Amino acid sequence: MWSVVALTVATFSVLLAVRRVVMVVSGLVFARYVAVGGLAAFSVDRDGDICRVRFEVGGPGVFHNVTMQLFGGDGPDPPAVRHTMAAGDRPIEWTVHAGDAAWVLVTWVRPYLQGVESEALAHVVQTGRLYEWRWYSETTRYVRTVIRFVGRRWLLPGADLALYGRWRRTSSNSAEDLVGPDDTPPPQAGV
Repeated sequence: MWSVVALTVATFSVLLAVRRVVMVVSGLVFARYVAVGGLAAFSVDRDGDICRVRFEVGGPGVFHNVTMQLFGGDGPDPPAVRHTMAAGDRPIEWTVHAGDAAWVLVTWVRPYLQGVESEALAHVVQTGRLYEWRWYSETTRYVRTVIRFVGRRWLLPGADLALYGRWRRTSSNSAEDLVGPDDTPPPQAGV
């Protein structure tokens, strides 16, 4: 009987040790992911058909090969490619003539785990909406490839499915969304 109790205690001890190791390793991976982070501030101020575009970086991350592009509008050539951009660097500013159908795109590359990954933000001039590019995971890409193959082979829906990623509307599209605690009073207890 005591051997069963000893075996049970030993099993639980091993499980707790494994759990602790998994937590430590997960924390290291998460810290590595957060360490390459950074903040991007992207704004488009419109005055008639003239748009003033501004992009700057904050936080601990470094952005590489930062570029700006304008689609559906006229203006001077885009600013030169910024090979590295970090917090404290001067922002990229650009003034263009943009109609309602125009949108402005900013792209860059950042380290991601063992490699690099490109990222992008797009601002639609007419609606003022901000979109970010989201890559699909490897599993999702594989599943979408199979669905697209089946759709093309048997003329089913899904033949033109995007494989690599999509534009996702961000949740913060205006300065009012980003005000923070200074503008929001704390809840009143007992009222």
